[in-house]
Amino acid sequence: MSYVIEKRRCRRFEIPGAEVKFKKMGLLFWVQAFSEPCPVIDISKGSISFTCDKKLSNGKRLVIQLLIPNETPLNLNAIVWRQEQIMGSEKKITGIKFMPFGSRYGWNSRESLDVLRKLDEIYAGAK
Repeated sequence: MSYVIEKRRCRRFEIPGAEVKFKKMGLLFWVQAFSEPCPVIDISKGSISFTCDKKLSNGKRLVIQLLIPNETPLNLNAIVWRQEQIMGSEKKITGIKFMPFGSRYGWNSRESLDVLRKLDEIYAGAK
């Protein structure tokens, strides 16, 4: 059984000080290092947006590492959904959609969904 999160059902929230690192899936994935940390704009149980200066193609598969102060880093499989240049800057707003949650290869673990649900309760639940 898979757990697919629809964007419309997931509220977006901010996590102060959160950053994300990423690396592209592909032939050299295992020897490739994660990118430099990028500031997170907002996150939901189904996606994340952040700013970065690297060009990422829509549809590109990534592994992201969510870094939250005083928390264990969370690795998630994801796909680039969109990227838009910020006017007057080299930075780009990047939207990433998480792969489904379940036991199939390339999907995210159910445990990572539990972590995202916990973050949703902490950071969006009070609103």
